[in-house]
Amino acid sequence: MLTSEQLAVVNAAQTGEHLKVAAFAGAGKTFTLQAVARALQGRRILYLTFSRALANEAQEKFRGLAEAMTNHALAFHKTGKPFAEKGRLKSSLFQARRLLAEAMPELDALREWGFRDREEAMFPVLETVNRFTQSESDGVGVEHIPDVLRLEIEATGSSFDDFATCFVPIARQAWELLSAPEAPYPVSHDVYLKLYQLSRPQLPYDVILFDEAQDANPAMLGILLPQAAQRIFVGDPHQQIYAWRGAVNAMDRLEGTELALSQSFRFSEAIADEATELLQLFKGESRRVRGNPNPKRDGSIAILSRTNAGALREVLRLLEGSHKVALVNKVEELTDALEAAYRLYKGHKPRHPEFSLFRSWEHLKFLIERFPSIAAQYRPYERLVEEYTDRIPDICRTLRHSLVSEEEAEVVVSTAHRSKGREWDGVVLAEDFEGVTLAQENAAHGCVALYPEEANLTYVAFTRARNALNKGSFSAVLEYQKHLATAVRKGAKRLCTEENLKPKPPEPQPPKAEEAPQRGVRTLWKKLFGD
Repeated sequence: MLTSEQLAVVNAAQTGEHLKVAAFAGAGKTFTLQAVARALQGRRILYLTFSRALANEAQEKFRGLAEAMTNHALAFHKTGKPFAEKGRLKSSLFQARRLLAEAMPELDALREWGFRDREEAMFPVLETVNRFTQSESDGVGVEHIPDVLRLEIEATGSSFDDFATCFVPIARQAWELLSAPEAPYPVSHDVYLKLYQLSRPQLPYDVILFDEAQDANPAMLGILLPQAAQRIFVGDPHQQIYAWRGAVNAMDRLEGTELALSQSFRFSEAIADEATELLQLFKGESRRVRGNPNPKRDGSIAILSRTNAGALREVLRLLEGSHKVALVNKVEELTDALEAAYRLYKGHKPRHPEFSLFRSWEHLKFLIERFPSIAAQYRPYERLVEEYTDRIPDICRTLRHSLVSEEEAEVVVSTAHRSKGREWDGVVLAEDFEGVTLAQENAAHGCVALYPEEANLTYVAFTRARNALNKGSFSAVLEYQKHLATAVRKGAKRLCTEENLKPKPPEPQPPKAEEAPQRGVRTLWKKLFGD
């Protein structure tokens, strides 16, 4: 049976207007779109989502009422198949770096900017191309250069404009080589999606249903927004956590009737209250999240971290306590980055996208202290490497051979990003959530900065819990930041402007909790659910 909010969406869809439906976590987005498809039976309907598993599941549930596919599947037959037939499709654009470096002597011009060889220079070039593939732009430009590279150049006192003048033509050439149909270079799936967007396709559908629309990148919007079809975008703008890889809130760019789904079927009223307070204070949300009085219970526990390094630390602690641990992330994603950080620490130049831009360990530490955005991503690696030092290689080998499946595990560990779409009875926030900055006082300008994407990630973590949420040592940090946000909402403190937020040395951090949370699985269970 449909709720009154879901029924309002179905009725509005029948008017033929474009719709944007803001749905809180667990509010039955896909179920609502199935009801829309039934109401619009007889029209040519396309259902789009990001996950192949969800697309396959939707194809079965829609039962011929709509054609369900992923965004990339939409482009595959026209622009992706030629790459697949030549065996060029890979999981990452960075797999092209060696072949491409050999074909681009122009990369030698980047030596004067601190890059030791062509392959090393290929990392920022390919990251720039990667950002271009996720954009709506017609060509590679200075706006696609990674922010961390801009910060590095400016931190040395060099001219970023001079660097960009040298760098952008090289990145454009790399794109031309990668996108050439007969070239041998590996490409990512985003390459053919970008080529599809640049072809300005006209889709043969009357209605487009776009699920999880908050995670669309501009390239995808460049395909969908020009279409003549009725567009119904459904998503949770507070779950937009992929801005770092090009995602934008598609809901903001769609004109049409705005509707809401505020009733969550996933979690209890207590979790709903936590989510409501978070969104109202740090995002200015006016609606309340409504919970389920009888959410599902299955005894599952997950520890969610802010970063990959934070997830590694939690796994290590649990393994040292002889617990059976499952990891939602691919273990290689975590160990490869940790080994790259260790190589940098030992004075070597790592061949890894996340660490290839740093000249030395001291250089990384300098940037961590200078720029909060870099600190949020890299400080956990800094602490992990400096704590375990030469044990890192053995630790990585142990991690690759000591994990169990989720069915066998006592506790599941995941990053908050990887937890999206998942749910557990109880969720514990990992120690590295202490580094999450939702609000920060800027003493120099007498204002408070709010960080909406960090609030989004925290909201995602909170709403993975069905019945119990243990914020651990993040509680003290969160309370301090709630105090700042409350002052802004009441007008007692001024909200910082973009000009105020230009990078400066970070302010002192708020006090941490005196006691770290206990980590044993039995202790966690007792703390979450009682005896």
